[in-house]
Amino acid sequence: MSYEIYYDRAFIRVNDLYIPIVNQGSNNCWEHNFLSGRDVPEKNWQVLNWRDRTRLLYSETEVREIARDYEEISQDSGTCFKSRNRPFEVGEFGRWILCGLKSAFTIEEYVAAGNRLEIHDYYAGSTRDWKLYPFSSTGQFLALIDKLKGRTLLNIHFVNNREIHRPIRYPDYCNGQEYYVLSRTNGSAVLFFRKLSRRGYYSTRNLQDTDVRPFKTKQAAQRYLDKYKDRLGKGGFEVKKVQNMKLAS
Repeated sequence: MSYEIYYDRAFIRVNDLYIPIVNQGSNNCWEHNFLSGRDVPEKNWQVLNWRDRTRLLYSETEVREIARDYEEISQDSGTCFKSRNRPFEVGEFGRWILCGLKSAFTIEEYVAAGNRLEIHDYYAGSTRDWKLYPFSSTGQFLALIDKLKGRTLLNIHFVNNREIHRPIRYPDYCNGQEYYVLSRTNGSAVLFFRKLSRRGYYSTRNLQDTDVRPFKTKQAAQRYLDKYKDRLGKGGFEVKKVQNMKLAS
């Protein structure tokens, strides 16, 4: 059976509007990776605009309507998967889309993090005549939208079709002098707790990864560690203080 796998989302905030973008690919389609010399699953960035390919910008209310629409499609067709061989459960796809509103960044933030973006105009019948319009600011993007009025097939994608550099957005208290994280040592590497998973947890070596779990106080971090000690205790996690974005000694 053919189905679509939704790997990631990277919503863009344009003033008070949003561009709901996801990274998806068919389970039956593959592309060749010339660096590794092997075939890898197809991945492409796509605006969630299947009902109107002329539109790229949506209000929050409209994004919520899109989420409901795609949730219905997911349940009716059974062709929306969160990973290979794992479909979205009832209500899960809609919630997954809505989470993109909370993690939306501006064009300038994405570009500052090292990403490149383009509008894809595939209005012309021949692929040779399709156009790409790069942009790096909100002003440039809005000017292109105005220029492309009347085009019936538009999309936005990150030039890297497989992943993005996600901007770092820390909670307000992380901009102060100190906050706390959960840390463990693995040989010579220092690992930082990101989040729990079904089988355990995720961690990273980079303290400044955007999804490292921060805590406002030492007590809050310890309460979290105590609450999930059956899953984190064996990992050897401890509460550590961070000062000026660096691990305190």
